[in-house]
Amino acid sequence: MENKTGKPTFAAGRYFKYAIGEIVLVVIGILIALQINNWNELRKLKLQENTYYCKIFEDLTADINNVDSTIVSLDKRQIAAKKLLTNLLKIQDDKAVLLADYLAALRSIKFFPTKAAINDVTSSGKLENLKNETLKNAILEFYTNQNYALGVVDGNKQQLSQKVFNYTDYTDFGLQELPLYKDTFGKELQKLLKSKQWQKDPSSFLFRNLKDHMNMTIIICEREKDLLRSIQTSANELSHLIKPYCNSND
Repeated sequence: MENKTGKPTFAAGRYFKYAIGEIVLVVIGILIALQINNWNELRKLKLQENTYYCKIFEDLTADINNVDSTIVSLDKRQIAAKKLLTNLLKIQDDKAVLLADYLAALRSIKFFPTKAAINDVTSSGKLENLKNETLKNAILEFYTNQNYALGVVDGNKQQLSQKVFNYTDYTDFGLQELPLYKDTFGKELQKLLKSKQWQKDPSSFLFRNLKDHMNMTIIICEREKDLLRSIQTSANELSHLIKPYCNSND
């Protein structure tokens, strides 16, 4: 009787141990799976963070190059404005001498910042994925300062553009005689729209307006170049900070 009752008790105890062992193994397996999943998620976030750094770095590089192109364009515009102003103040018999440089003194390449990466980060709500607080603050500060500088540039340009519309007597000024438009108007219409010889009279409105316009063009172009160089310097500094993190997997 003792042997008969002892066998089931022993079998139940052994089954219970196996069951406990299996439960422990399942729990360990779940914990390992969760740990692997967490590790994968952290790895994905890290890769995403590095990708954003790389994209911002690329945008900064584009900005640095674009600033150079814009400054070259502003230099050419300043040269044209200086030449026109010099010839104007020397009093010209032939107005064509002045009009030859007029359009060149109005035009220059506009700098457009490359902001695809930072716009993506901020608009998608993924700014929190940038875990390096020092670097994140530097990035945000750069774009805040850039927006301010470009706001000043745009404001100055609007003020300068208004000078163009101050030539209320466009026909008298001779816009139709500009080299770009001569063929458009044709010889007959050019004769009918004959302009005045304001360039010989320093006291005339058109003479004074053009003088002030070219004067301010030279000044505002220089101010724009100064602001763009500031943006470029900041972009260089930030790109040096970002570059080590761009491909880091730490």
